[in-house]
Parts: sequence; C-alpha cells; structure tokens
Amino acid sequence: MRAARLLVVAVALLTCLGVPAQAELSQDGNLIVAFNSDLSPKALPRGTPAPVAVTVAGDIRATEGASLPQLRQISVEINRAGHLYDKGLPTCAVKSIQPATAANARRVCSGAIVGSGHVTVEAHLPSQAPFLVKAKLLAFNGPEKNGHKLILAQVYAKAPPGAFVLTFKVVKKGGLFGTTMSTSLPPSARGWAYLTHFDMTLRRSYSYGGKTRSYVSAACAAPAGFPGAVFPFARATYGFDDGQQLTTTVVRSCRVSGG
Repeated sequence: MRAARLLVVAVALLTCLGVPAQAELSQDGNLIVAFNSDLSPKALPRGTPAPVAVTVAGDIRATEGASLPQLRQISVEINRAGHLYDKGLPTCAVKSIQPATAANARRVCSGAIVGSGHVTVEAHLPSQAPFLVKAKLLAFNGPEKNGHKLILAQVYAKAPPGAFVLTFKVVKKGGLFGTTMSTSLPPSARGWAYLTHFDMTLRRSYSYGGKTRSYVSAACAAPAGFPGAVFPFARATYGFDDGQQLTTTVVRSCRVSGG
C-alpha cells in the first residue's frame, strides 16, 4: 500500500513539473525510427474537452552504410481523451491542391486549413546521388469518403519544385486510442520520395452555430482528487516497402486546470 502511495505521489510530481516530452525510438536491424507527439496546453479541464493543438512527428533513418527503405504507410492513433470536430468547417478536395503551390492551395482552400508542418524527403532520381528536399506541409479538412473523414496534407517544396498530397483517413473507434489517422505514400511519389522526417500540428478555431469551435479538443481525464495524469498519448506504426513494420508509443502528462 505504501509503495502504491509513493507511485501516486511520483506521478503527481511528474505532472506538476511538466517533464519535457521526449521522442520514442524503435529499431529493427538497420532501420531506426523515432516518434514524438504532444498536446498544448497541458492544463485542461477534468471532464469537459477544451481547445488544444496536437503535434505528431517522426524521423526515419538507416544505420551507417545501410540503405534506407521507403516509408509507405503511417498510422497515428490518439488517446480517446482527444477529439476531432469539423461540423460547419469548409472542406477541400485533392484536385484543388494538387497540382498547386502552397500559396495557391492556401488561397483556394484557406477556410479548410486545420494545421501545418514540415516534411524532409531523400530524393532518389535517375543518374543522381540521393539528396535531401525540405518541404512545407499544409493540412486541410477533407471531404468524407466511405463514411470516414479525411485530412489532406499537401507537401510542397520550392527547390526543386514539387508537390504531393498525403490523404489521412480518420477512423473513430473504441479502446484506449479513440482516433486513428492513417495514410499511404501516393503512387506518384513512390518512384523517388523517401521520407526521413515529418511533423504536423493540428489546430483550428472557427465559428459555427453562434459558437466558437475547435477542430481539436481534449480533457485531462485524471481520477477525482488527483491534480493530473500520466497516460499513453499516441501510438505510431510505420510500414515500409520491404515489409518491415515498426510501432512505438509515447506517454505524456496533463494537469487539471485550476487544481
């Protein structure tokens, strides 16, 4: 019993101190992946979801001298305490942002923007040594397809110029992780694009039905009497063209606002 009380105290202290978020690493042979995810702010109501920003990020690399496999699928699961809400928010279609520059995509679908980020790609082109391309990412609220909402992430690079769209399917489910966002590398990018880094932050406030809405919201589901909680926040699964699949989970903390 005393050990259990000490554990509770330690958890509460970690929560109140706001321990920095660290990326989680997974390795399978010559392949190393990292996954990081966090939410802001960390002080949230105990029961009623409040507006937040959610960030997901990953890094992929091979050990020295090894070839980098191509990342083909990404699946990110978010704890059930987080919620996506898009009722009344405009949507954007893939044909509106592909092909298009980031500026044109922003102009055409500005009302549907729900986030932003960055992507780094190792480009493999004929008769050239692989080289890195850094691109910006814009996330748009997409239409519904087969009963599931979509998030369209336009990846656009200026030098050399190029773009593709990662279409994330959003699936709601039961269990610890209540929302899954999954995507596949589009066929147009499979001949040359080897992702080495991605990050995407989802955040959007808008008005609908006379109220201010938030695209992403969350609560701090700490037990009654506790000032905060430590919980599995997100889980990522990476799938590669050589059949490898790596999964990693990040644990985060929150504290109850006003307590």
